[in-house]
Amino acid sequence: MNTSTENQLREEVHTLAEEAFHLHLISGYGDGEYEGEYQIVYKGKPRHLPLDRAKDFLVNLLQPEMKSFSQFRLGWMLLSESYRRRSNPPR
Repeated sequence: MNTSTENQLREEVHTLAEEAFHLHLISGYGDGEYEGEYQIVYKGKPRHLPLDRAKDFLVNLLQPEMKSFSQFRLGWMLLSESYRRRSNPPR
């Protein structure tokens, strides 16, 4: 995975982790000890996951919190757009 793609994935995972933390679904999160890894504290136990698995884990954890799939999809689209705008500052 190239650095740009990994950085984008890391930012997505971080945003999802923030949301899960604020909903009290996880009790902690942050960069893992190793490159390409993210740490999520779930049910009191730290889990060190590769970025792609961390994203899948958080998406699955957050889905039941949404009222419907449409609401989840809309939220995901808004999140993606927000990240895109932050990644491309105005010239």
